[in-house]
Amino acid sequence: MERDEPPRSIQAVERTCEIIGAIEREGAMGITELAEELGITKGTVHTHLATLSREGLVSKSEDGYRLGLRPISLAERVKERIEIYDLVASELGKLAEMTGERTQFALLEGTKAVVVHRVEGENAIKTTSPVGRYVDPHCISVGLAMMAHLPERRVAEIVEESGLPRRTENTVTDPEALRRRLEEVRERGYAVDDEERVRGVRCIGAPLRDDEGGVLGGISISGPARRITDDKIETELKDELLRTANVIEVNAELS
Repeated sequence: MERDEPPRSIQAVERTCEIIGAIEREGAMGITELAEELGITKGTVHTHLATLSREGLVSKSEDGYRLGLRPISLAERVKERIEIYDLVASELGKLAEMTGERTQFALLEGTKAVVVHRVEGENAIKTTSPVGRYVDPHCISVGLAMMAHLPERRVAEIVEESGLPRRTENTVTDPEALRRRLEEVRERGYAVDDEERVRGVRCIGAPLRDDEGGVLGGISISGPARRITDDKIETELKDELLRTANVIEVNAELS
């Protein structure tokens, strides 16, 4: 049986994405910095930046090039495409206020999980992971919650694509152990990330499902491990999370 050929790519577009990604990570970068980090000539970097500047995707400042304002309009168009976005954002706000922790709404795109909305509760810890970043779903609670309700084929694609990389000593990296983990998540209705992506941070996540059992997305609550204890999850957070998920699902069906 012949293997599928990997899709062809355009090197110039790949280079542009690398430049945008580097600026996103660092906040601001000069031409020399970008050239050194990406291993390309300053002339090539300058050419790409000139094009990106004309399109509003980057802008020049005193400390280098930063992301421009054009992505804001692109992000708003993406939000408009997510039919349940406003509903989820409203309910996450209530959940964050009630728990005092950070709440998230995530979607699966291909084999990655993407947080598309976040609300900071009164006691929420800060995060260095921005909204929109692509994350391997096997090491976060909301990703595990969504994976648990995917067809086996999709789960296999995620495992093959990601390779289940280890993020901390608690990350599940064995495919068979992951399969058992997903069975447990399906049985109890929620997933717990026990410091599996970031040391010191625990999360509890639940899927959002449509009336046919498909996955609409997922929501989660996260906080420091000293507060997100097993006892607190069992006596408080689990019920609040599942109640919020149910409210979203019911209202999504009615809309």
